[in-house]
Amino acid sequence: MKISSVMTRAVVTIGPQDGVKDAAGLLVANAISALPVVDEGGALVGIVSEADLISMETRPDPRSQATPLEPTAGSAPVHVSDVMTRNVITVQSDDEVAHAARVMIESDIKRVPVMHGGRLVGILSRRDLVKVIARRDEDLEVELETRLREAGINLPAGAVTVTGGVASIGTEAQTHAGRLAESVALGVPGVLEVRFGA
Repeated sequence: MKISSVMTRAVVTIGPQDGVKDAAGLLVANAISALPVVDEGGALVGIVSEADLISMETRPDPRSQATPLEPTAGSAPVHVSDVMTRNVITVQSDDEVAHAARVMIESDIKRVPVMHGGRLVGILSRRDLVKVIARRDEDLEVELETRLREAGINLPAGAVTVTGGVASIGTEAQTHAGRLAESVALGVPGVLEVRFGA
């Protein structure tokens, strides 16, 4: 399954010269954890996340200090460009969902901007990936049967079932057809495991 089929297309963005308070407001109002930062031409130039903003609240309480703190005037970030991450990890809209999941896990990020032809076209979140896992068994079964036929594996009616994301295929696992069927089944987003039985 391609990223383009599960990503969120209506992306909330912000400009690098917008205020950090504006960014915080957008994150809260839209219940999201990060905002892609785009310049006036629409090019992706960064991303600002909750973590980028939370660091602004790490200043100690002056009432708890034995000696006075340094003056804070002029020390607070004003613009999104002051706090955003500039080296943005992205994926392409025609990449597979599995690739995006690996990128997000390996990079320990909650959402990733989706690009196409150098332009921001969407955003993929962990929730979008969980929706893939939550696909209905009936939909997985239909897609698996179609993919098996396309791969030249013709099984009798009822030989393919999916329950709880586990695909059962009515053929022997150790045959050429069985190995091919397993490969095809594991390529169906939402199929978590494959079992065999003649």
